[in-house]
Amino acid sequence: MNDIASRFTTILGRLCAAVGAFMAAQARGPQLVWLGTQAFSPIIQPNRATPLPPETWTLLTHRLARLAHRFRTLFARYQAGTLPTPRPPRAQAARPRPPVLRLPGKTGWIGARIANAAPCAGSIEQLLHNEPQMRDFVTQAPQAGRLLRPLARMLGVTVPDWLRLPPRPKPAPRFSPLALGRGEPKGGSAANPQPTPDRPLPPNIRAAARAWKKYDR
Repeated sequence: MNDIASRFTTILGRLCAAVGAFMAAQARGPQLVWLGTQAFSPIIQPNRATPLPPETWTLLTHRLARLAHRFRTLFARYQAGTLPTPRPPRAQAARPRPPVLRLPGKTGWIGARIANAAPCAGSIEQLLHNEPQMRDFVTQAPQAGRLLRPLARMLGVTVPDWLRLPPRPKPAPRFSPLALGRGEPKGGSAANPQPTPDRPLPPNIRAAARAWKKYDR
């Protein structure tokens, strides 16, 4: 089958192979350079990315394998017409969590360390931008977007507009008595309303006004 799930799984398999080859080279250590009878280690470039522990790369391979399995399962349900109903995000109370190993959050951190990951990133970008079936799939199964967006961020792939999350609404500005009289329109604004009989000035503002009148005399 040459569907997007098979192509996606193949790309992630090549990416896992690139990660495995990088881990093997990292375990062997730096290659020595022999000059006559003396051996020297190569000089580390100043702009080279900071090395990561082997546990991070192991976590990445497990994450990629799980991502491929979930994408393949979700696409099979999409083809069978048995997609689950997306659940709305739930607000979770902040609670302390034990320290756990996490993947870096910087955009394109895989490509900055593994040169062989560039072809995989290009294949993922082509699949997102040039495959109409992928857009139809994500439109009907928004759960797939939660799998594709983190992968695109790790590889430094530009996501199309239909895959981007909508911008978060900005919180309503709070009323501040100190903002009164700072160039607001005559009628006031929703964040800085003018005083009315049912909304008098705060006591501190009234006290400051009385003190100013006495001083002005």
